[in-house]
Amino acid sequence: MRLVSLLPSATEIIVKLGLEKNLVGVSHECDYPETVKSLPRLTSTRVNPSLDSSAIHESVLEVMKNAVSVYDLDVELLKSLKPDFIVTQDLCDVCAVSFSQVEEACRELVGAKIISLRPKMLGDIWNDVLNTAETLGVKQKGYEFLEEVDQQTQVVRERLVGFEKKKPKVLTIEWIDPIYVGGMWLPEMIDIAGGQVCIAESGQPAPVVDRETLTKINPDVVIVKPCGYKLDQTLKEMELLKKQIPDWQSGTRVYLVDGNSYFNRPGPRILDSLEILAHCTHPDLFPEFGMQYAEGLITLEPGLKLP
Repeated sequence: MRLVSLLPSATEIIVKLGLEKNLVGVSHECDYPETVKSLPRLTSTRVNPSLDSSAIHESVLEVMKNAVSVYDLDVELLKSLKPDFIVTQDLCDVCAVSFSQVEEACRELVGAKIISLRPKMLGDIWNDVLNTAETLGVKQKGYEFLEEVDQQTQVVRERLVGFEKKKPKVLTIEWIDPIYVGGMWLPEMIDIAGGQVCIAESGQPAPVVDRETLTKINPDVVIVKPCGYKLDQTLKEMELLKKQIPDWQSGTRVYLVDGNSYFNRPGPRILDSLEILAHCTHPDLFPEFGMQYAEGLITLEPGLKLP
């Protein structure tokens, strides 16, 4: 069985299901685990990722006006790999190659089938893993993952017993300029982690907000995790971040998180993201998660100063 993945979360799902050996090609953004980086890259982007968040946003809007997709698909390479299954998504044209491109390419591939992921809620993510497992003939691996989901979620819920009335207001920032607030599965995660959701709604796209709106919220916890940004990229935009978000009360805790690895990839590491979220929301209750994910997490000092 020959598998191609056209987005990072799909690659992580395939690896979690024990099928990494079957992967023959991935997207240019697939970087976890490290071993997949040596596989043929089937996609490329029309947007310069080294630009700042404002320029990237404008560039994406411009490309979307004039092209089918932000990404290009190497159809000739795809043909040469002769995949049996292509795992992609039909949710966000800014996240991966457009579904129409993949469908068109598949017309020239004999026997290739598409597995399309479309997660909006946490349950959708878990179902995507299970459905992919069933389609690829490793159903038991899918059920084993669901057991992990239940176990790790239960650990968080049980430790929060008795603290139901102490729910900090949690704001997650998915993009810096303009400011997008994390939607889709994020509100559910905040609820599980014992926090109050700010602005966003479960299952809905990330809303765009202005500084005035953010000032009125006055959150207790702010998690900045720009989609696709590693920590070093976010650190380069600290001055911009300071201009974009208000100087909240001194009690507001602000964290920077590796948005490339966590929260924004609807795959197995959403469980890791839940643990990071639990630590940020209730650091005294979940101190071990702060240490466990220290490489992808920075706690800012008051005034958005680096420690």
